[in-house]
Amino acid sequence: MQVENSVKPNKRFIIEDLGNGKCTVSFFYNIVEETVEENDKRYLYDMYTIELDNREELSEEIENNYEQWLQFAKKEDYEKLAAEVRKKRNELLKDTDKEMCIDRLGLDIPAEISMTNLISCLKQFFEGFSNVYNGKIAKYRQELRDITKQEGFPYHIVWPTKDENKED
Repeated sequence: MQVENSVKPNKRFIIEDLGNGKCTVSFFYNIVEETVEENDKRYLYDMYTIELDNREELSEEIENNYEQWLQFAKKEDYEKLAAEVRKKRNELLKDTDKEMCIDRLGLDIPAEISMTNLISCLKQFFEGFSNVYNGKIAKYRQELRDITKQEGFPYHIVWPTKDENKED
């Protein structure tokens, strides 16, 4: 995750004891200094945090294998954030499931179907199906499904907006 701060990290990583034998390790990577105004500097950097079992030799382990630990933290951070984005996406899809049900087709099915009214029933079915399938909610749902294909996923997401107006 990208962070902006007025203080530059002075180490490549820090270990914070959480108690109960656990700790968090935060890695600071790709640090860039920006001058916002005269005498006002900002630091942009990527920060990856993982939770681990705390142990005495952890700091030394990380120092000796820094690149492997950094890659592990990046992967864990990516997977955690991706899971959170997918969870939100799935909740938004679930919220619109009701609008994709067959009862939304607006069908007026006669009690008895005969050869005379069969064609008009089929026509009405496909018109209703087309309205739902090609409507605004269907497009919104497809945009939600495509979230994982966005450039920058899962760090930079542009969430689609649901059109609250009735379907045309």
